[in-house]
Amino acid sequence: MKKRLYLSICATFTGLAAGVHAREPVKLWRCETLYSLHILCVANSMADGSPSCARPESAPLPSSRRWQWAIVGLIAISCGLVAAWQWLARSSSVALPSVVSPGEYELARKVFELKHGRPAGHFDVLSGLAEWLLVKNRPADAVEVFAAIPTSHPVYGRIARYQQGTTLFRLLRVVEAEQQLREVISLEESSPTIKPEYLIHARQRLVSLLNIELRHEERYKIFRGVVDRGENDDLQSIVSCFPTLTRQSTEPIVELVERFHALAPDNLEINIALGRHRTGQGRLKEARQILEPLVREHPASLSAVAALIACLREVGDLDELARINRILPPRSPDDPWLLLLQRGIDAIQNGNPTEAAAAYEQLLQQDRTCAEAWQGLGQAARLLDDLPRSKKAFGMATALGEIRNHLDKASLNLSDPDSFLDIADRCAEISLNREGAIMTRCAFKLAPENERVQAAVKLFRERLVEDHEPPLLGK
Repeated sequence: MKKRLYLSICATFTGLAAGVHAREPVKLWRCETLYSLHILCVANSMADGSPSCARPESAPLPSSRRWQWAIVGLIAISCGLVAAWQWLARSSSVALPSVVSPGEYELARKVFELKHGRPAGHFDVLSGLAEWLLVKNRPADAVEVFAAIPTSHPVYGRIARYQQGTTLFRLLRVVEAEQQLREVISLEESSPTIKPEYLIHARQRLVSLLNIELRHEERYKIFRGVVDRGENDDLQSIVSCFPTLTRQSTEPIVELVERFHALAPDNLEINIALGRHRTGQGRLKEARQILEPLVREHPASLSAVAALIACLREVGDLDELARINRILPPRSPDDPWLLLLQRGIDAIQNGNPTEAAAAYEQLLQQDRTCAEAWQGLGQAARLLDDLPRSKKAFGMATALGEIRNHLDKASLNLSDPDSFLDIADRCAEISLNREGAIMTRCAFKLAPENERVQAAVKLFRERLVEDHEPPLLGK
Protein backbone atom coordinates (compact mmCIF):
# COMPACT_ATOMS: atom_id res chain seq x y z
CA MET A 1 0.00 0.00 0.00
CA LYS A 2 2.76 2.42 0.91
CA LYS A 3 4.50 1.52 -2.34
CA ARG A 4 1.42 2.61 -4.36
CA LEU A 5 1.21 5.80 -2.35
CA TYR A 6 4.84 6.62 -3.00
CA LEU A 7 4.34 5.97 -6.72
CA SER A 8 1.37 8.34 -6.78
CA ILE A 9 3.38 11.10 -5.06
CA CYS A 10 6.27 10.63 -7.50
CA ALA A 11 3.91 10.75 -10.48
CA THR A 12 2.32 13.95 -9.22
CA PHE A 13 5.56 15.82 -8.63
CA THR A 14 6.95 14.57 -11.93
CA GLY A 15 3.91 16.14 -13.56
CA LEU A 16 4.57 19.38 -11.70
CA ALA A 17 8.18 19.49 -12.92
CA ALA A 18 7.13 18.84 -16.50
CA GLY A 19 4.37 21.39 -16.21
CA VAL A 20 6.84 24.18 -15.44
CA HIS A 21 8.17 23.87 -18.99
CA ALA A 22 4.92 23.02 -20.76
CA ARG A 23 3.19 25.50 -23.06
CA GLU A 24 -0.07 25.17 -21.10
CA PRO A 25 1.19 23.68 -17.83
CA VAL A 26 -1.99 23.96 -15.79
CA LYS A 27 -3.73 21.37 -17.97
CA LEU A 28 -0.85 18.93 -17.55
CA TRP A 29 -0.79 19.43 -13.78
CA ARG A 30 -4.52 18.68 -13.61
CA CYS A 31 -4.05 15.39 -15.45
CA GLU A 32 -1.18 14.25 -13.24
CA THR A 33 -2.99 15.25 -10.07
CA LEU A 34 -6.21 13.48 -11.02
CA TYR A 35 -4.24 10.37 -11.91
CA SER A 36 -2.53 10.45 -8.52
CA LEU A 37 -5.82 10.88 -6.71
CA HIS A 38 -7.19 7.91 -8.61
CA ILE A 39 -4.30 5.76 -7.40
CA LEU A 40 -4.94 6.87 -3.83
CA CYS A 41 -8.62 5.99 -4.12
CA VAL A 42 -7.81 2.54 -5.45
CA ALA A 43 -5.38 2.02 -2.61
CA ASN A 44 -8.02 3.03 -0.07
CA SER A 45 -10.63 0.73 -1.56
CA MET A 46 -8.22 -2.17 -1.42
CA ALA A 47 -7.52 -1.41 2.20
CA ASP A 48 -11.15 -1.61 3.37
CA GLY A 49 -12.35 -4.16 0.80
CA SER A 50 -14.88 -1.84 -0.92
CA PRO A 51 -14.84 -0.99 -4.65
CA SER A 52 -15.25 2.70 -3.94
CA CYS A 53 -13.27 5.37 -2.15
CA ALA A 54 -16.50 6.71 -0.57
CA ARG A 55 -16.90 6.30 3.18
CA PRO A 56 -19.80 6.90 5.60
CA GLU A 57 -19.49 10.27 7.34
CA SER A 58 -19.94 8.69 10.78
CA ALA A 59 -17.08 6.23 10.36
CA PRO A 60 -13.84 7.58 11.79
CA LEU A 61 -10.83 7.70 9.48
CA PRO A 62 -7.89 5.54 10.49
CA SER A 63 -4.71 7.49 11.14
CA SER A 64 -3.11 5.99 8.01
CA ARG A 65 -6.06 7.19 5.88
CA ARG A 66 -5.86 10.69 7.38
CA TRP A 67 -2.19 10.74 6.53
CA GLN A 68 -2.95 9.75 2.94
CA TRP A 69 -5.55 12.50 2.51
CA ALA A 70 -3.16 15.01 4.02
CA ILE A 71 -0.74 14.11 1.20
CA VAL A 72 -3.53 14.70 -1.32
CA GLY A 73 -4.15 18.15 0.17
CA LEU A 74 -0.47 18.93 0.05
CA ILE A 75 -0.35 17.95 -3.61
CA ALA A 76 -3.33 20.19 -4.41
CA ILE A 77 -1.74 23.15 -2.61
CA SER A 78 1.52 22.50 -4.45
CA CYS A 79 -0.31 22.55 -7.77
CA GLY A 80 -1.80 25.93 -6.97
CA LEU A 81 1.48 27.42 -5.77
CA VAL A 82 3.49 26.21 -8.74
CA ALA A 83 0.77 27.35 -11.16
CA ALA A 84 0.81 30.82 -9.59
CA TRP A 85 4.62 30.91 -9.69
CA GLN A 86 4.66 29.88 -13.35
CA TRP A 87 2.08 32.52 -14.30
CA LEU A 88 4.05 35.25 -12.54
CA ALA A 89 7.34 34.14 -14.05
CA ARG A 90 5.83 34.00 -17.50
CA SER A 91 4.20 37.42 -17.27
CA SER A 92 7.33 39.06 -15.87
CA SER A 93 9.62 37.53 -18.51
CA VAL A 94 7.63 39.06 -21.41
CA ALA A 95 8.06 42.82 -21.68
CA LEU A 96 4.96 44.15 -23.40
CA PRO A 97 4.90 47.52 -25.20
CA SER A 98 2.92 50.04 -23.17
CA VAL A 99 0.20 50.27 -25.84
CA VAL A 100 -0.58 46.54 -25.65
CA SER A 101 -2.77 44.94 -23.00
CA PRO A 102 -2.13 41.39 -21.72
CA GLY A 103 -5.47 40.38 -23.20
CA GLU A 104 -4.51 41.61 -26.67
CA TYR A 105 -1.17 39.84 -26.40
CA GLU A 106 -2.81 36.57 -25.38
CA LEU A 107 -5.35 36.85 -28.20
CA ALA A 108 -2.57 37.43 -30.74
CA ARG A 109 -0.72 34.40 -29.39
CA LYS A 110 -3.76 32.16 -29.77
CA VAL A 111 -4.46 33.44 -33.29
CA PHE A 112 -0.87 32.72 -34.33
CA GLU A 113 -0.92 29.20 -32.91
CA LEU A 114 -4.26 28.45 -34.52
CA LYS A 115 -3.05 29.74 -37.89
CA HIS A 116 0.42 28.17 -37.92
CA GLY A 117 -0.13 25.07 -35.81
CA ARG A 118 2.87 25.61 -33.54
CA PRO A 119 3.66 27.39 -30.27
CA ALA A 120 4.14 31.15 -30.71
CA GLY A 121 7.35 32.83 -29.65
CA HIS A 122 7.34 36.34 -28.22
CA PHE A 123 8.29 38.01 -31.52
CA ASP A 124 5.80 35.87 -33.44
CA VAL A 125 3.14 37.41 -31.24
CA LEU A 126 4.48 40.98 -31.53
CA SER A 127 4.65 40.81 -35.33
CA GLY A 128 1.08 39.54 -35.62
CA LEU A 129 -0.10 42.03 -33.04
CA ALA A 130 1.45 44.97 -34.94
CA GLU A 131 -0.25 43.86 -38.16
CA TRP A 132 -3.56 43.58 -36.30
CA LEU A 133 -3.15 47.11 -34.92
CA LEU A 134 -2.67 48.43 -38.47
CA VAL A 135 -5.88 46.72 -39.56
CA LYS A 136 -7.65 48.25 -36.56
CA ASN A 137 -6.42 51.71 -37.67
CA ARG A 138 -4.10 52.15 -34.71
CA PRO A 139 -0.90 53.04 -36.61
CA ALA A 140 0.77 54.90 -33.73
CA ASP A 141 0.35 51.83 -31.51
CA ALA A 142 1.61 49.59 -34.32
CA VAL A 143 4.77 51.71 -34.52
CA GLU A 144 5.46 51.05 -30.83
CA VAL A 145 5.03 47.32 -31.30
CA PHE A 146 7.24 47.20 -34.41
CA ALA A 147 9.88 49.12 -32.45
CA ALA A 148 9.94 46.33 -29.83
CA ILE A 149 11.18 43.85 -32.47
CA PRO A 150 14.99 44.03 -32.77
CA THR A 151 16.54 44.53 -36.20
CA SER A 152 18.77 41.50 -35.57
CA HIS A 153 15.80 39.11 -35.44
CA PRO A 154 16.33 36.72 -38.38
CA VAL A 155 12.66 36.52 -39.40
CA TYR A 156 10.95 39.74 -38.33
CA GLY A 157 13.78 42.25 -37.77
CA ARG A 158 14.15 43.95 -41.15
CA ILE A 159 10.52 43.74 -42.14
CA ALA A 160 9.70 45.39 -38.80
CA ARG A 161 12.04 48.28 -39.67
CA TYR A 162 10.38 48.61 -43.07
CA GLN A 163 6.86 48.57 -41.62
CA GLN A 164 7.86 50.91 -38.83
CA GLY A 165 9.34 53.36 -41.35
CA THR A 166 6.40 53.32 -43.75
CA THR A 167 3.90 53.65 -40.91
CA LEU A 168 5.82 56.60 -39.47
CA PHE A 169 5.78 58.18 -42.94
CA ARG A 170 2.01 57.70 -43.01
CA LEU A 171 1.83 59.49 -39.65
CA LEU A 172 4.07 62.27 -41.08
CA ARG A 173 6.67 61.58 -38.37
CA VAL A 174 9.26 61.90 -41.10
CA VAL A 175 12.39 62.32 -38.95
CA GLU A 176 11.85 58.91 -37.39
CA ALA A 177 10.63 57.47 -40.69
CA GLU A 178 13.84 58.48 -42.44
CA GLN A 179 15.94 56.72 -39.79
CA GLN A 180 14.04 53.45 -40.19
CA LEU A 181 13.97 53.57 -44.00
CA ARG A 182 17.68 54.32 -44.26
CA GLU A 183 18.47 51.45 -41.91
CA VAL A 184 16.51 48.86 -43.87
CA ILE A 185 17.82 50.17 -47.23
CA SER A 186 21.42 49.96 -46.03
CA LEU A 187 21.01 46.43 -44.67
CA GLU A 188 19.13 45.11 -47.70
CA GLU A 189 21.58 46.59 -50.18
CA SER A 190 24.48 44.81 -48.47
CA SER A 191 22.81 41.47 -47.66
CA PRO A 192 19.18 41.08 -48.82
CA THR A 193 16.87 38.92 -46.73
CA ILE A 194 13.36 40.24 -47.48
CA LYS A 195 11.35 40.48 -50.70
CA PRO A 196 12.82 42.94 -53.24
CA GLU A 197 9.59 44.91 -53.50
CA TYR A 198 10.00 46.05 -49.88
CA LEU A 199 13.40 47.53 -50.67
CA ILE A 200 12.01 49.21 -53.79
CA HIS A 201 9.15 50.73 -51.82
CA ALA A 202 11.49 51.88 -49.03
CA ARG A 203 13.69 53.69 -51.57
CA GLN A 204 10.68 55.34 -53.18
CA ARG A 205 9.38 56.52 -49.81
CA LEU A 206 12.77 57.97 -48.88
CA VAL A 207 13.13 59.70 -52.27
CA SER A 208 9.66 61.21 -51.86
CA LEU A 209 10.53 62.50 -48.40
CA LEU A 210 13.82 64.05 -49.58
CA ASN A 211 12.06 65.66 -52.53
CA ILE A 212 9.42 67.29 -50.32
CA GLU A 213 12.17 68.63 -48.05
CA LEU A 214 14.14 69.98 -51.06
CA ARG A 215 17.16 67.84 -50.16
CA HIS A 216 17.98 67.23 -53.80
CA GLU A 217 21.64 66.33 -53.40
CA GLU A 218 20.76 63.46 -51.09
CA ARG A 219 17.79 62.47 -53.22
CA TYR A 220 19.85 62.26 -56.38
CA LYS A 221 22.25 59.70 -54.87
CA ILE A 222 19.33 57.33 -54.25
CA PHE A 223 17.16 58.29 -57.21
CA ARG A 224 19.78 57.60 -59.87
CA GLY A 225 19.91 53.93 -58.87
CA VAL A 226 16.11 53.75 -58.62
CA VAL A 227 15.73 55.06 -62.18
CA ASP A 228 18.55 52.95 -63.62
CA ARG A 229 16.86 49.81 -62.27
CA GLY A 230 13.47 50.89 -63.60
CA GLU A 231 11.86 50.95 -60.14
CA ASN A 232 10.15 54.31 -60.70
CA ASP A 233 7.01 55.45 -62.45
CA ASP A 234 6.87 57.88 -65.38
CA LEU A 235 6.34 61.00 -63.30
CA GLN A 236 9.29 60.07 -61.11
CA SER A 237 11.33 59.61 -64.29
CA ILE A 238 10.60 63.20 -65.28
CA VAL A 239 11.53 64.53 -61.84
CA SER A 240 14.74 62.49 -61.68
CA CYS A 241 15.93 63.65 -65.11
CA PHE A 242 15.05 67.31 -64.70
CA PRO A 243 15.05 68.12 -60.97
CA THR A 244 15.42 71.90 -61.21
CA LEU A 245 13.01 72.21 -64.13
CA THR A 246 10.28 70.48 -62.13
CA ARG A 247 11.08 72.11 -58.79
CA GLN A 248 8.31 74.29 -57.43
CA SER A 249 6.60 75.22 -54.19
CA THR A 250 3.17 73.80 -54.95
CA GLU A 251 0.47 74.21 -52.34
CA PRO A 252 0.14 70.48 -51.50
CA ILE A 253 3.90 70.13 -50.98
CA VAL A 254 4.06 73.23 -48.80
CA GLU A 255 1.15 71.92 -46.72
CA LEU A 256 3.02 68.67 -46.17
CA VAL A 257 6.13 70.52 -45.00
CA GLU A 258 3.99 72.58 -42.64
CA ARG A 259 2.59 69.38 -41.16
CA PHE A 260 6.11 67.93 -40.88
CA HIS A 261 7.13 71.10 -39.05
CA ALA A 262 4.21 70.89 -36.63
CA LEU A 263 5.41 67.43 -35.52
CA ALA A 264 9.15 68.26 -35.52
CA PRO A 265 9.50 72.03 -35.03
CA ASP A 266 13.18 71.86 -34.08
CA ASN A 267 14.40 69.72 -36.96
CA LEU A 268 17.04 71.52 -39.02
CA GLU A 269 16.20 70.01 -42.42
CA ILE A 270 12.47 70.64 -42.07
CA ASN A 271 13.03 74.25 -41.04
CA ILE A 272 15.32 74.84 -44.03
CA ALA A 273 12.70 73.34 -46.33
CA LEU A 274 9.94 75.48 -44.86
CA GLY A 275 12.06 78.62 -45.21
CA ARG A 276 12.86 77.82 -48.84
CA HIS A 277 9.23 77.09 -49.65
CA ARG A 278 8.21 80.38 -48.03
CA THR A 279 10.75 82.15 -50.26
CA GLY A 280 9.33 80.37 -53.29
CA GLN A 281 5.85 81.49 -52.30
CA GLY A 282 7.01 85.09 -52.01
CA ARG A 283 6.32 85.14 -48.27
CA LEU A 284 9.73 86.65 -47.67
CA LYS A 285 9.17 88.07 -44.19
CA GLU A 286 8.15 84.66 -42.87
CA ALA A 287 11.04 83.00 -44.68
CA ARG A 288 13.54 85.38 -43.12
CA GLN A 289 12.05 84.88 -39.65
CA ILE A 290 12.62 81.14 -40.04
CA LEU A 291 16.06 81.20 -41.67
CA GLU A 292 17.95 83.90 -39.74
CA PRO A 293 17.64 82.20 -36.32
CA LEU A 294 18.45 78.92 -38.02
CA VAL A 295 21.77 80.24 -39.37
CA ARG A 296 22.65 81.70 -35.97
CA GLU A 297 22.02 78.33 -34.31
CA HIS A 298 23.64 76.26 -37.08
CA PRO A 299 26.35 78.43 -38.68
CA ALA A 300 28.08 75.35 -40.15
CA SER A 301 24.99 74.33 -42.13
CA LEU A 302 25.73 75.44 -45.68
CA SER A 303 22.20 74.48 -46.72
CA ALA A 304 20.74 76.90 -44.15
CA VAL A 305 23.15 79.65 -45.20
CA ALA A 306 22.30 79.14 -48.87
CA ALA A 307 18.57 79.32 -48.14
CA LEU A 308 19.05 82.58 -46.22
CA ILE A 309 21.18 84.11 -49.00
CA ALA A 310 18.49 83.28 -51.57
CA CYS A 311 15.85 84.86 -49.33
CA LEU A 312 17.92 88.03 -48.74
CA ARG A 313 18.49 88.38 -52.48
CA GLU A 314 14.74 88.34 -53.05
CA VAL A 315 14.20 90.80 -50.18
CA GLY A 316 16.91 93.09 -51.60
CA ASP A 317 18.86 93.47 -48.35
CA LEU A 318 22.25 93.93 -50.02
CA ASP A 319 24.07 94.96 -46.85
CA GLU A 320 23.15 91.77 -44.97
CA LEU A 321 23.84 89.75 -48.09
CA ALA A 322 27.33 91.23 -48.36
CA ARG A 323 27.99 90.56 -44.67
CA ILE A 324 27.12 86.88 -45.00
CA ASN A 325 29.17 86.51 -48.18
CA ARG A 326 32.22 87.93 -46.38
CA ILE A 327 32.09 85.22 -43.71
CA LEU A 328 31.29 82.35 -46.08
CA PRO A 329 33.99 79.66 -46.25
CA PRO A 330 35.69 79.17 -49.65
CA ARG A 331 33.90 77.09 -52.28
CA SER A 332 34.32 73.36 -51.68
CA PRO A 333 33.25 70.08 -53.35
CA ASP A 334 30.61 69.66 -50.63
CA ASP A 335 28.75 72.87 -51.44
CA PRO A 336 25.02 72.25 -51.99
CA TRP A 337 23.30 73.12 -55.25
CA LEU A 338 21.62 76.28 -53.99
CA LEU A 339 24.84 77.68 -52.49
CA LEU A 340 26.75 77.16 -55.74
CA LEU A 341 24.04 79.03 -57.62
CA GLN A 342 24.26 81.93 -55.16
CA ARG A 343 28.07 81.95 -55.33
CA GLY A 344 27.91 82.24 -59.10
CA ILE A 345 25.47 85.16 -58.97
CA ASP A 346 27.57 87.01 -56.38
CA ALA A 347 30.80 86.40 -58.29
CA ILE A 348 29.38 87.94 -61.47
CA GLN A 349 27.99 90.92 -59.53
CA ASN A 350 31.39 91.39 -57.87
CA GLY A 351 33.26 91.29 -61.19
CA ASN A 352 34.82 87.85 -60.78
CA PRO A 353 33.67 85.84 -63.83
CA THR A 354 36.37 83.20 -63.35
CA GLU A 355 35.01 82.22 -59.95
CA ALA A 356 31.46 82.45 -61.28
CA ALA A 357 32.25 80.05 -64.14
CA ALA A 358 33.88 77.60 -61.69
CA ALA A 359 30.86 77.70 -59.37
CA TYR A 360 28.40 77.14 -62.22
CA GLU A 361 30.41 74.27 -63.68
CA GLN A 362 30.56 72.60 -60.29
CA LEU A 363 26.79 72.98 -60.02
CA LEU A 364 26.33 71.42 -63.48
CA GLN A 365 28.26 68.37 -62.32
CA GLN A 366 25.46 67.88 -59.79
CA ASP A 367 22.62 68.72 -62.17
CA ARG A 368 23.43 69.23 -65.83
CA THR A 369 19.81 70.11 -66.62
CA CYS A 370 19.85 73.28 -64.50
CA ALA A 371 18.89 76.08 -66.90
CA GLU A 372 19.93 78.80 -64.39
CA ALA A 373 23.44 77.36 -64.17
CA TRP A 374 23.83 77.24 -67.97
CA GLN A 375 22.54 80.80 -68.22
CA GLY A 376 25.01 81.96 -65.56
CA LEU A 377 27.87 80.07 -67.19
CA GLY A 378 27.03 81.78 -70.50
CA GLN A 379 27.26 85.18 -68.83
CA ALA A 380 30.55 84.33 -67.12
CA ALA A 381 32.08 82.97 -70.35
CA ARG A 382 31.04 86.08 -72.26
CA LEU A 383 32.71 88.28 -69.63
CA LEU A 384 35.82 86.13 -70.10
CA ASP A 385 35.60 86.60 -73.89
CA ASP A 386 35.17 82.84 -74.32
CA LEU A 387 32.57 83.09 -77.06
CA PRO A 388 32.32 79.38 -78.09
CA ARG A 389 31.79 78.39 -74.47
CA SER A 390 29.29 81.21 -74.01
CA LYS A 391 27.35 80.21 -77.13
CA LYS A 392 27.11 76.58 -76.04
CA ALA A 393 25.95 77.53 -72.54
CA PHE A 394 23.25 79.89 -73.78
CA GLY A 395 22.13 77.25 -76.28
CA MET A 396 21.76 74.72 -73.49
CA ALA A 397 19.75 77.19 -71.41
CA THR A 398 17.40 77.86 -74.35
CA ALA A 399 16.95 74.15 -75.12
CA LEU A 400 16.18 73.39 -71.47
CA GLY A 401 13.59 76.14 -71.49
CA GLU A 402 11.88 74.37 -74.39
CA ILE A 403 12.13 71.05 -72.58
CA ARG A 404 10.39 72.66 -69.61
CA ASN A 405 7.38 73.36 -71.81
CA HIS A 406 7.33 69.74 -72.99
CA LEU A 407 7.59 68.53 -69.39
CA ASP A 408 4.41 70.40 -68.51
CA LYS A 409 2.65 68.68 -71.42
CA ALA A 410 3.98 65.22 -70.50
CA SER A 411 3.06 65.63 -66.82
CA LEU A 412 -0.54 66.33 -67.83
CA ASN A 413 -0.72 63.39 -70.26
CA LEU A 414 1.38 60.48 -69.05
CA SER A 415 -0.40 58.07 -71.42
CA ASP A 416 0.83 59.77 -74.61
CA PRO A 417 4.14 58.31 -75.89
CA ASP A 418 4.69 61.30 -78.20
CA SER A 419 4.93 63.68 -75.23
CA PHE A 420 7.91 61.67 -73.93
CA LEU A 421 9.45 61.38 -77.39
CA ASP A 422 9.28 65.15 -77.87
CA ILE A 423 11.43 65.51 -74.75
CA ALA A 424 13.75 62.74 -75.92
CA ASP A 425 14.27 64.49 -79.27
CA ARG A 426 15.31 67.72 -77.57
CA CYS A 427 17.64 65.76 -75.28
CA ALA A 428 19.26 64.15 -78.32
CA GLU A 429 19.95 67.59 -79.84
CA ILE A 430 21.93 68.74 -76.77
CA SER A 431 23.53 65.36 -75.91
CA LEU A 432 21.53 64.70 -72.76
CA ASN A 433 21.63 61.04 -73.71
CA ARG A 434 20.84 59.47 -70.36
CA GLU A 435 17.81 61.73 -69.89
CA GLY A 436 16.70 61.06 -73.47
CA ALA A 437 16.99 57.31 -72.95
CA ILE A 438 14.83 57.45 -69.81
CA MET A 439 12.15 59.44 -71.64
CA THR A 440 12.33 56.90 -74.49
CA ARG A 441 11.88 54.08 -71.99
CA CYS A 442 8.66 55.74 -70.77
CA ALA A 443 7.41 55.92 -74.37
CA PHE A 444 8.44 52.31 -75.03
CA LYS A 445 6.30 51.06 -72.15
CA LEU A 446 3.30 52.79 -73.72
CA ALA A 447 3.87 51.87 -77.38
CA PRO A 448 6.67 49.31 -77.91
CA GLU A 449 5.78 48.73 -81.59
CA ASN A 450 5.63 52.41 -82.52
CA GLU A 451 8.14 53.22 -85.30
CA ARG A 452 9.18 56.51 -83.75
CA VAL A 453 9.74 54.73 -80.43
CA GLN A 454 11.80 52.03 -82.11
CA ALA A 455 14.00 54.64 -83.81
CA ALA A 456 14.59 56.44 -80.50
CA VAL A 457 15.46 53.16 -78.77
CA LYS A 458 18.07 52.39 -81.42
CA LEU A 459 19.58 55.88 -81.24
CA PHE A 460 19.92 56.04 -77.48
CA ARG A 461 21.18 52.47 -77.12
CA GLU A 462 24.13 53.43 -79.30
CA ARG A 463 24.73 56.70 -77.47
CA LEU A 464 24.63 55.10 -74.03
CA VAL A 465 27.34 52.66 -75.12
CA GLU A 466 29.47 55.57 -76.34
CA ASP A 467 28.93 57.44 -73.05
CA HIS A 468 29.66 54.31 -70.94
CA GLU A 469 26.24 54.60 -69.29
CA PRO A 470 24.16 51.65 -68.02
CA PRO A 471 22.02 49.95 -70.72
CA LEU A 472 18.76 51.66 -69.74
CA LEU A 473 17.05 50.37 -72.89
CA GLY A 474 18.42 46.83 -72.88
CA LYS A 475 21.07 45.52 -75.21
